[in-house]
Amino acid sequence: MIELLHKLYLQTKSCLKRWKMIILSAAIALVMVLIVILLISGQKSIGSTEAEQEIVKLTQNIRNFYKTRPDYWGLSTQEVISQDIYPLSMKTENGTLIGYFANQVQIGADANGTPVMPTIKSFVIAYNGLNYEQCVALAAGKFDRNFWLTVSSMTVTNDQTTQDFGWSNDEYILPADEHKIKDICSKHGKNNIIF
Repeated sequence: MIELLHKLYLQTKSCLKRWKMIILSAAIALVMVLIVILLISGQKSIGSTEAEQEIVKLTQNIRNFYKTRPDYWGLSTQEVISQDIYPLSMKTENGTLIGYFANQVQIGADANGTPVMPTIKSFVIAYNGLNYEQCVALAAGKFDRNFWLTVSSMTVTNDQTTQDFGWSNDEYILPADEHKIKDICSKHGKNNIIF
């Protein structure tokens, strides 16, 4: 009887040891999966953060360049390129300004980069050709308060819709709500964000 109890004890101990190993292995696997998920989601926000910083720096560079003038007369993408007003994080290819997401950036009186005419005291920065994730991340970006105070409106446009966000628009107010942006950005086409 003692021998039987001893065998039963050893089997129970062995079974408990296996269950501990299974639970420990499952816990380690779960921790690894969570780490990977955090890294991937962190990478998405790092991209949008870098693009946001690039836009803020571009805006500051333009304002500093034109601060002694009464308006933004002549400002265009070509002017920004020829005067080297763009931040170091941006590059140019064949007369085109390229943003953080390897997208085309237009600057001027409108989203096409038309030069700003005399007496106009505002300008547009258009981030063009964004995919869905880039559109959502940038349009619902966590720009600092000072940046938003200098933006009069933001437009998200694609082949399906065009939506303006502004300070006086109750439903589509600035800064944009991420849930609304997710419904506006196109998952299948290219998106443009115009500040």
